[in-house]
Amino acid sequence: MGALAGWAGAPAALLRKETLVEARPETGQLPVRTLTFAAPAALAEGFRIDLGHVVKVVIPDFKPKSYSMSAARPGEFDLTVKMYPGGRCSGYLDSVAVGESISVFRRGAKERRPGARVGLVAFGVGITEALPIARAEAERPDAREVHLLWGARTFGDMFWHEEVAALERAHPGRFRVTRFLSREDREGCRRGRIDVGALADVFGGWRGEAGAARFLVVGTKAMMREAERNLEAAGFPWPASALLAVPGTA
Repeated sequence: MGALAGWAGAPAALLRKETLVEARPETGQLPVRTLTFAAPAALAEGFRIDLGHVVKVVIPDFKPKSYSMSAARPGEFDLTVKMYPGGRCSGYLDSVAVGESISVFRRGAKERRPGARVGLVAFGVGITEALPIARAEAERPDAREVHLLWGARTFGDMFWHEEVAALERAHPGRFRVTRFLSREDREGCRRGRIDVGALADVFGGWRGEAGAARFLVVGTKAMMREAERNLEAAGFPWPASALLAVPGTA
């Protein structure tokens, strides 16, 4: 019956594609594209980007893959995806032509745990989930400070620079971003990995307010687990310091 058996979804037609990062084989830079789909009613109704809801894309002859919406507008939504060579899921999405449809359904039942200070740690294309949540947090009156740490190999792997700058202009003194590059020196960015030392250096001043600091980490599962351990080592107990949590968990 194939891997699609048991997985049903609603059709979402591809409306347009935009390349945000071009491929550069000489540096290993991979393309990043935003795919805009028509939003089926079953997906759009009650969908909360700010609460970590995810889109499940049914991949033919494979298991469904989770993606965070990078933006949503009336009648349509965006998925911003890094296209990996031979990638089963990203390759499928990259092969979809404008006018063709994919099958999607929704998952996500998290709750926000308020904090006066909100730290977001995004690795690479994880910015596509972190920035919309950072924007929502910066607009909440109870979040006095929102600080985004964004890590990538090189500056060329980054995008959405104007969107980040617009958020800084809209919330001066309340929203900040620190970029980390692991393989490049560049003015205005820090060189190195987002490790225990980096987290303690950036967020160490928040440790004095018990329960006031909340964090969201977005990246691969391995990166997220490591960052969560590093946050704990930097003085922020995990998962007690998580911004988003499944209802009923500690």
